[in-house]
Amino acid sequence: MVTSSRRRHCRCLTEWAAVMICRYGFNCLRPDCWFQHPEGRHIDTGLALFDLSGAQPRNAQVLIMRNDMGSFRVLLQLRSWAMQVMPGHLAAVGGMRDASDVDSSVTAVREVFEETGLLDVGHLPRAGANLQFKAHRGGSVMPQFFCKFGEGAQVDWWVLLLSGPGTFLETSLDGAAECADISGLLPSLPGARLAPCWGHAWVDAERVNEIPRSVQMMGGLQRRVREALDLLRARQFR
Repeated sequence: MVTSSRRRHCRCLTEWAAVMICRYGFNCLRPDCWFQHPEGRHIDTGLALFDLSGAQPRNAQVLIMRNDMGSFRVLLQLRSWAMQVMPGHLAAVGGMRDASDVDSSVTAVREVFEETGLLDVGHLPRAGANLQFKAHRGGSVMPQFFCKFGEGAQVDWWVLLLSGPGTFLETSLDGAAECADISGLLPSLPGARLAPCWGHAWVDAERVNEIPRSVQMMGGLQRRVREALDLLRARQFR
């Protein structure tokens, strides 16, 4: 039986929430959220936030994005000069599929965490129990969007849109071994800022075409960034 005091408490909470704006706004993921939202939230329109369809048992490359005051930034890494493949190249985050990876979505989540220490991926459907635990304990936030958007030779391309700046471990598992110091490259990268993870920088995604040819880059990287941006705009992320 609901007491009168309980009803008054619920009514007060509802009235309080009615005048509060949800901090996640357009991209709020909770269908039962009490706060106010703009019309056309993704969760209301049925748009898939985590689309794992099309994932194949292949290698994975991930373009990690965040919205910085209305401008998208992409997380890029400088590969170690000791790497056998593309040493000293500017590249996306990603790598080879392990035998235990069901498909490229699992590879994507694993590689992102191993190379960058990004805890936010622990909220994705393909995250293992240990990573899920670390993500919740570390106070990370669920990403806004995770979707495959392209294919290459033996590789699936994914875009991951964060809900904020991202929560990173102080030290990643593989970052020190697989990445080089990117600080000297920052003047050549438009709008670049060092990321918390070693060997990575946030770069203005809208201006990747301005990166000079003198910078060695993963083949097709600029085109893939443009494709990821087109997908985010098509899904009306803001």
